Amino acid sequence: MSDFKKMKVILPGSYDPVTVGHLEIIKRAAEKYGEVYVVIFANPNKSYTFSLDDRVRMLMIATEELDNVLVSWSAGLVIDYMREHGIDKIVKGYRTEADLPWEREQAEWNKAYGGYETELWQCEEGYKEVSSTAVRKLLSEGADPSALLPRGVWDYISHFCLEK
Repeated sequence: MSDFKKMKVILPGSYDPVTVGHLEIIKRAAEKYGEVYVVIFANPNKSYTFSLDDRVRMLMIATEELDNVLVSWSAGLVIDYMREHGIDKIVKGYRTEADLPWEREQAEWNKAYGGYETELWQCEEGYKEVSSTAVRKLLSEGADPSALLPRGVWDYISHFCLEK
């Protein structure tokens, strides 16, 4: 067993909602690491389109076939969650170079205040235009966002989250 397979990593985010781009990074982490914690961090100063319960359910649907992925949520800090759960490293995905300054700033903060390294992974070429923002925009226009969502997530949204 490789040393990577002994490691626990965290993929923090808001996942409002989870997209195929998120899932691509989650799958890559699940292939490389032993335990992958996909954790929704609920910021009380931020408003979300989907409720925390719905976002957790959508992540569980998206990752149900990945045996080493654990879905959770927290209202605290990433570094505190990591300490509480014995997690070794942070993995974050990014779409383009424009995303990097923010991700690097977060990575530096987590290293300085928690001692945790962050691996920044660029998404595959086909996912660079995929974002939760794009999904929410399509929804607001009454358009079908299913191509941007993992299998089962659009069914969940259309049955449980959209006003009838």
